[in-house]
Amino acid sequence: MSTGSLWGWLTSSRAPVPTKGHPDLYPLEVERLTRELDLLEQARRLGEAGLPDAGARTISGPEALVVQRIEKARQDYVDWAVRRLGILDRDFARQEVMPPVNRARQADKAFERAASALLSEHEVVLQSLRGAALARQAELDAFKERNRLQRDADFPSPGRKALLYGMLLLMVAFEAIANSFFFAEGVSTGLVGGFVFAGVFAATNVALAFLLGKVAVRQLAHRAIARRVVGLVALPLALGAMTTIALATAHLRDALTAGAPDAAGVALQTLLASPFVLGGIASWGLFLVSMLFAVASLVDGLKTDDSYPGYGRVTRRALLAAEDYDAELDDLRDAMASLRNEQLGALERDLRESQGALLVLDNLIGDKRATLSRLSNALHDADNSMDALLKRFRTENEIHRGGAPRPAYFDTLPTLSPLGQPAVDVAADEAAVARLREPVEALLAEVEALRASIQTAFSRQYDRLAPIGTQFAPGTPA
Repeated sequence: MSTGSLWGWLTSSRAPVPTKGHPDLYPLEVERLTRELDLLEQARRLGEAGLPDAGARTISGPEALVVQRIEKARQDYVDWAVRRLGILDRDFARQEVMPPVNRARQADKAFERAASALLSEHEVVLQSLRGAALARQAELDAFKERNRLQRDADFPSPGRKALLYGMLLLMVAFEAIANSFFFAEGVSTGLVGGFVFAGVFAATNVALAFLLGKVAVRQLAHRAIARRVVGLVALPLALGAMTTIALATAHLRDALTAGAPDAAGVALQTLLASPFVLGGIASWGLFLVSMLFAVASLVDGLKTDDSYPGYGRVTRRALLAAEDYDAELDDLRDAMASLRNEQLGALERDLRESQGALLVLDNLIGDKRATLSRLSNALHDADNSMDALLKRFRTENEIHRGGAPRPAYFDTLPTLSPLGQPAVDVAADEAAVARLREPVEALLAEVEALRASIQTAFSRQYDRLAPIGTQFAPGTPA
């Protein structure tokens, strides 16, 4: 090393070198480096000392620091590019195009498998419910055939039946209120006590008439002679019972009005001795009110079911079994429709995923090209920065040499150490993407057919799930 080089090295700045490796975050600023390396002052001192020698063939210390700083920056740029390209390569390798394409192409078969599994899962329950529904329908058909019934059963809906039972309670209340006025005259507690007596008789009157109409009188409509005889016997018995209760109510009122100490005993005696001899218009009014509500209750009992004994019950059992089957069938159909929608959604997601992966690959290739371009620009800027820094040093040095000749090497730039450039084959990446694009485009051409195939498979499976009403002809044993 020459004396000038040694002096330059000894007197050069020892400022720290930036360590950031990203070109955008690591710009080479000529002005800043000039101040940091104290180039102009170093050039002046060396120039005044006649250094470097005119015959020097190696660069001075300050110049060596410039070259060192530039080479460090160039290596940082290359290291950044290598890291960046490595990340892009890993991202490139992680993109999956074919898995979603392959899933999408098998979407219709996947739906078939899932639908079959769903049917198998519900098959046992469906078969059990179907068997029960068909058995109940066979029972109904046999009942209709045995009883020679050609019409459908006519029975009230649950809401209407609730209304009928509600009317029954209202009749008890209304009869009790109406009768309480008749009893109030003969009861010491007045209207309140009369209501108690009236309520007891009203409840007995209405309930008995209702039960006789619902159970016994209904047998008149049965085709079996024995059952019809029961109805024929029940009708006069019902009328007799209703009349007896009404007369007993009226006789009790008469006994209470007369102030008899044993009103119930007296009422029983007069009822047996002269049942239709009552004490006045009020008692006959009580009798008529009781009969009116009894007849209404009898009709109410008849209306709570089909007029033919047992027909409503057998029909309701058949309908309930069919409803249970159809409800399970509806649940299965809904599950099947959800499965179809999920598969169609999965097909769309797979299509978007494969297209998105291609777009990401294209962007990654663009990022690789941009990385190489930025690296090239950064290296070019580093060369220009070195040229500018060395020219500043040499010009300032030449000004202060006092006429001494300048070194010949001032007319040339030092040769920088070769850099290992990152190996990037963008053309190979583009060829790989082009190969992947072909199946995605083929999938785009097939996607409508796949959707149609899924819908066809759904319709085929859906049609297998027939409601119970379509599985037998009405009136025909299953």
